[in-house]
Amino acid sequence: MRNGLTDEMLSGPAVDLYRQLVPGVPMRDRWVAEIRELWGKKDHPSLNDFPEVEVSEISLPSVEAGVDVPVTLCTPPGASAHAFVYLHGGGWIAPASGKHIGWAKRIAALSGQTVAAVHYRLAPEDRYPCALHDCVGVFRAIKKLFTGEITVGGDSAGANLAAALWFFCRGQGERLPDKLMLNCGVLDLELEKHASMKRLGKDHPYNGLELLAFQRAIYAPDQELWTDPCASPAHGDLGSLPRTLIVVGEDDTLCDDGVDFAKRALSAGAPVQLHIGGKMPHGFHMQHGLVPQAAAAAEQVILDFLKTSAL
Repeated sequence: MRNGLTDEMLSGPAVDLYRQLVPGVPMRDRWVAEIRELWGKKDHPSLNDFPEVEVSEISLPSVEAGVDVPVTLCTPPGASAHAFVYLHGGGWIAPASGKHIGWAKRIAALSGQTVAAVHYRLAPEDRYPCALHDCVGVFRAIKKLFTGEITVGGDSAGANLAAALWFFCRGQGERLPDKLMLNCGVLDLELEKHASMKRLGKDHPYNGLELLAFQRAIYAPDQELWTDPCASPAHGDLGSLPRTLIVVGEDDTLCDDGVDFAKRALSAGAPVQLHIGGKMPHGFHMQHGLVPQAAAAAEQVILDFLKTSAL
């Protein structure tokens, strides 16, 4: 294969046409590179906040043998025995950015808990289930390192991975997270069926159906995965969930993905808490400089959730 062209294409009767259509980097790879450039910036002003938090880098094993997963540990002074395993967003495509690590530092400082930010493998180089396997492996290791409660959570694609981790571990009959935090998550890969996506998704300037469908195609291209709880958690047994916090923005195309998830989980008897940021877009809970009141309100809910026992 060369530049996305298969051997069959390169030896067939349309070889010259294929080479004309794909002369260099395939369009998909150009889009992936642009997403990573825009969303994966390593610098961010928030990295300078909370200098008392110790930031260190370690590696922990994935589920897959021979794969080591980089993890950024953010440890506040006098850290408690509890920990928060944080799974960043970025459409399963972009790496953890400075904004993500800055937020991890912030939550560590304000909660008094160590935050472990997981640098899981990215699509399309490593599609489903590689990212999930990395997150599960890190969770298993963190469970052994900390004696307190372990919360697993994330934003956007990271929220998807957090909920998927629950169903993966439950299916394996192993220890489970004590709590889940799902912020502005892609919880159902059947994106098109939710009301907010129908209302806001077309021609949305940055989080529309077109972009989300591209991310879905990169991460989990096989349609049968869209109803598999380990890829699309909304299709799992939601009554089995632990204490779970769901944060959504009212003007996020993914709003009703989270709201529908919360309503179904509550109806099934799960202890789920829902926080809606009024008139807020995707990822508002991290944007303290731009929407300070809404971000502060969501942050207080998040901190209260982290500090309250799962029991």
